[in-house]
Amino acid sequence: MEKLANRWAGRLYGTNTGNFFFDVSQDGNKISGKIRIMDSVMGVSVYTYVGTIDDEIQMECTPIEEIEGVVQGSVTVKGHLNSKGNFRGDWVSTIGTGGTFDAFPHDISKTEQDSSTSESVPEQIHNKRIVIGSIRLFNEDVRQLVDFIKRDFTEGKAIITYNIRGSEVTKYASDFLENFEGTEELNYLKIVIQEPEAHGINRVVVVELVASGESAIRVSGINESWVLGKAEAIDQLLKPKQNFLITTYRKYGLNLNGALFIAMLIAIPEIAKWYERAAFIAVVFALLNILLFIHSKFIPNTAIYLQKIKPSFIERAWPSILSWVIAASSSLAAAYVFSLLKATGT
Repeated sequence: MEKLANRWAGRLYGTNTGNFFFDVSQDGNKISGKIRIMDSVMGVSVYTYVGTIDDEIQMECTPIEEIEGVVQGSVTVKGHLNSKGNFRGDWVSTIGTGGTFDAFPHDISKTEQDSSTSESVPEQIHNKRIVIGSIRLFNEDVRQLVDFIKRDFTEGKAIITYNIRGSEVTKYASDFLENFEGTEELNYLKIVIQEPEAHGINRVVVVELVASGESAIRVSGINESWVLGKAEAIDQLLKPKQNFLITTYRKYGLNLNGALFIAMLIAIPEIAKWYERAAFIAVVFALLNILLFIHSKFIPNTAIYLQKIKPSFIERAWPSILSWVIAASSSLAAAYVFSLLKATGT
């Protein structure tokens, strides 16, 4: 017969969410005690329970006292101990509420702990971070990304944070996807999902897309293979939505213009007067800085178009086209200045 720990703490999910703590008095296969619940909305409530341990653990919970303005019902709890010693299962009340729960033993006395349980405590948490390049997402892409991130998570809910009209808003992903509030374009989006994995440690996935700086995927957990696999899978999902040209520009600075700039430096000796060479270099540097400013201003690192379901080829390709046009224009301008100075020198 299974011997339960004296004290347990955990998390409640479903129609009600919150933390709970309960003690266990065990006599054979009979258990009893009190459950204290901190509901995230309704506040604190206390229940007594009686139960049995057979093929599954079952508990019948009754509220100790009424709470003004709150309707409480009796609650039936059913669950099992998993291989790691955690108590997981379902709960349902007589007033129609229900959900799942996850509990962990929290005995204080180390002498009562099972040595096999203490050995299973993870020695480290694994983390994986992957930097994402310049990205363009549309309505369908965002929905696909959220659904993909939610895979492997049975209890955690995806949460989305975004900037709108100068303020930061956080919502459940389901609410965000149902109502965009007339928002057409976003330059910042953060998706977070987490749930308990073992021993009170959460596994977490964060995808943060920013207008400037580095967008990144971050995954944490105690299972190294899951952490690495999840991060790489999300990266592969987003790769087709990334703009290689703009990503390369932002990562390494100038590409085509850099090559042209080097070529022009090689050609500088053809300009006879030193002050004309200095003027040419100053003009080229000014053009390259203008090019960098235009890229930052008109081609943000992240652009999310929520009102477009299936974008056309032009809508996906315009950042690359604009980048090439800007690069070509600045190169032509530098070449024109070079030709003028060379003609003046001769």
